[in-house]
Amino acid sequence: MTAVARNWRGRLTAVHAELTAKPRLRAGAWTIAALLLLYMLLAQAERLAAAHDSHAREAARAQALAGAVSRDDWPALLAEARADAEALERRLWRADSAGHAQAQLQQSLTTLAARLDLREPRIQPGVSQPVPDLPDVTRVQVQFVGRYRDVGFLELLLAIAESEKKMVVDRVTVRRAGSRASVLLSAYFLGIAPNNPPAAA
Repeated sequence: MTAVARNWRGRLTAVHAELTAKPRLRAGAWTIAALLLLYMLLAQAERLAAAHDSHAREAARAQALAGAVSRDDWPALLAEARADAEALERRLWRADSAGHAQAQLQQSLTTLAARLDLREPRIQPGVSQPVPDLPDVTRVQVQFVGRYRDVGFLELLLAIAESEKKMVVDRVTVRRAGSRASVLLSAYFLGIAPNNPPAAA
């Protein structure tokens, strides 16, 4: 037997003798051992629960994929999605530069103001910027300010909402004094070339 083995054997013998002679120490040692065992069981239970949850998620994902693969109406769904995309694209504006986009939008609002008899219309260009996650779409803002008679301002909002080309009202400010209204609105454009990046006007 080596010296190291003899040393460890002697220590274990001394610990055993001390535990045998002292009941309190023995009870404390068993308590510590029980707590360590309980901790190990709880840790193992947590690992098993996490593995079970992961397996359940993977099984649900696999079941969803299997259901999607087994569908036989994909051509119809694809045709419907394409039709929706084309309908939306027809409502978006088209321009080859940010300046051209601003000019189109301002001309449209000028025509609306004349048709609705809005007085002293002023159209100020706003910010043009790409739409996040839609690299081919640019948001172009303008601010329309004018004086209105009676329900002329509500007619303007209705005309914007019903416009063939999509416009979105971002903010409306109405001052009863002088019957003055301000509308900040956005239009969404396709076709602005990368070499003509949008910029604040």
